[in-house]
Amino acid sequence: MRDRLVCNSSFQNAAGAFCARDAFPMLPALLRGVIFISALASPFVAALLAG
Repeated sequence: MRDRLVCNSSFQNAAGAFCARDAFPMLPALLRGVIFISALASPFVAALLAG
């Protein structure tokens, strides 16, 4: 309960405090972004490696 109060405190969020509970919903979106960027970059990486 104490962790939830700290994470929901507007003062703590305004001060830039990071709550680990807030990061988990963002993880799938971050993973999709990494896969998307790597799929876009793979032809360029292959061309650079081929010379």
